[in-house]
Amino acid sequence: MLFRGEHETSYRYSRPVFLEPHLVRLAPLGIASQRLEAFALEVFPAPAGRCDILDAGGNPATRLWFDGLHGALTVHTRFKARTLRANPFDYLLDPAAAHLPLRFSECERAALWPYLAARGCPACGEVGRELAADCGHVPVEFLSRLTDWLYRNVRVEARQEAGVWEPARTLALSRGACRDVTLVFLEVCRQAGLPARYVSGYQAGDADQDQRDLHAWPEVYLPGAGWRGYDPTLGLAVAEAHLALCAAHHPELCMPLAGTFRGTGVTALLSHRIHLETEA
Repeated sequence: MLFRGEHETSYRYSRPVFLEPHLVRLAPLGIASQRLEAFALEVFPAPAGRCDILDAGGNPATRLWFDGLHGALTVHTRFKARTLRANPFDYLLDPAAAHLPLRFSECERAALWPYLAARGCPACGEVGRELAADCGHVPVEFLSRLTDWLYRNVRVEARQEAGVWEPARTLALSRGACRDVTLVFLEVCRQAGLPARYVSGYQAGDADQDQRDLHAWPEVYLPGAGWRGYDPTLGLAVAEAHLALCAAHHPELCMPLAGTFRGTGVTALLSHRIHLETEA
């Protein structure tokens, strides 16, 4: 699927401020399941300097730094990218992925440790144990059942305030934003012995949708298959309708724009606009 899009994020400050360095994570990933064909980043005011880097999670990012005082900051991206995986189950699993918990070599476990570190949420542990018992502890079946269980039991809602709810809160309220539901999925998987990470990106969705937001979904590492995505807010395995921007063990490492400013008593007004076109 071909994605063409524009994404604009703006901050307006109650009076001019000094902008500290900012990190932008808004370029679609170039990975096995998708290909970046064009990308442009414009920043207003023009930064004093910029540098393209790989962040702590191995995601492409741009670091910006500024001079002087400014009353606003706008980050605008244009991109063209193509997703390549029509079949989310096009793999042959390694025998190590035949049963929960998964088996890893010492080196693999060390590399995957951040994605296996659970928060210890009792409610998530209970959900995982019940689903694992029902499917005979078969990992792929477990993931399908978990995706379906969250889709049926947690109502998805837009939430404008910053931050991600703790998994226990999302389950107790039976509702949450896509990022909240993703965190529940990660916690259930990690307690079951499945490495899982948080992904931020775009979802094709309804072509007539006026207001779009960034989407979040989980990926799970399966030996023989690598990282595979699931979307519990839609109740499906991720394929070509999802375009990833970044992936990490913690949501904070997937923030599309991260940075602060210097100014006492200053308030900031945030606005954003996403325009997305897709073509099969």
